[in-house]
Amino acid sequence: MAVRKEGKGWVVDVTLGGRGGQRVREFGYKTSSLAKAREKEIKDEFYNGKGIKKSESLKDFVMRWYECHGKLLKDHRTRLNRTLAIVDRLGNPSVYRFSAVQFSDYRTQRLAEVSVSTVNHETRYLRAVFNEMKRLGQYQGDNPLSLVRTFKEKQRELGFLTSDQIKILLDSCAKSTNNHTLVVTKLCLATGARWGEANSLKRQYLNVRNNRVRYVDTKNGSNRTVPISKELVEEILEVSHPTSNDLFSSCRSAFRAAVKRSGLQLPEGQLTHILRHSFASHFMMNGGDILTLQKILGHTDLKMTMRYSHMSPDYLERVISLNPINNLEI
Repeated sequence: MAVRKEGKGWVVDVTLGGRGGQRVREFGYKTSSLAKAREKEIKDEFYNGKGIKKSESLKDFVMRWYECHGKLLKDHRTRLNRTLAIVDRLGNPSVYRFSAVQFSDYRTQRLAEVSVSTVNHETRYLRAVFNEMKRLGQYQGDNPLSLVRTFKEKQRELGFLTSDQIKILLDSCAKSTNNHTLVVTKLCLATGARWGEANSLKRQYLNVRNNRVRYVDTKNGSNRTVPISKELVEEILEVSHPTSNDLFSSCRSAFRAAVKRSGLQLPEGQLTHILRHSFASHFMMNGGDILTLQKILGHTDLKMTMRYSHMSPDYLERVISLNPINNLEI
């Protein structure tokens, strides 16, 4: 208790900066109101009214966020390193003086070095730190980035492999010295899995009886089960580690070598993700529906899946048959 009665007077007893911080005790106040007023005065001298030390740097603030919340995130180490890198580029200002204007100037300079997408990610990372600290009661001020909007990004064209290109790629994978490269590639093409999900598949998540694979520890944290052919199950069992719980060894480098050997020119940044895009594109071209595809890919937002809707053969043709005046007698 910061203010308490002791004998005939009142005592101010407050710890500044949380547990282990500076402790201030003052005695002899005649009334509780005087003691409380002094308590507020002491805190105002130490804090800036936002629940943080006036001298606290943005880096220290981010580290407090990491201990309170960040370390529980799936990508916690990557998120922390990227957020601290932003702070370093900002010059590690005090939280007390950090403002939207300062971050806006930083973004303008940053856009000359990196893509709009990267700058938008950095905005979201730092904004999320303030939002979470406020939610946890560790920060009482306004989020300086709450009104800073992300830039509009151009929708990137998603590349995919044609049937002929898939055959070329699989032939090249079959020549790999890593005998898991081919089957992991097939697994991605057959289920739309991300490379990491397929390559790290555990034995207990391969359902041999029902010909299914279950992906856990996914990017968005949700598990999903996808059917596969009996032939693919048999191929997995044939080449997988016989005793290890991990079915496959790491083969990303071997896949990169297979792509290079195949001579295929893939879109920039889509080395392994081209397999996921190819699955989704062919699924829609072969008559699949968008909601089923959303479940298979594990998208929480349908807008992500809608990027593939134009691949459906009747995507535009159905406008003619399903519009409200088509069957009217005029």
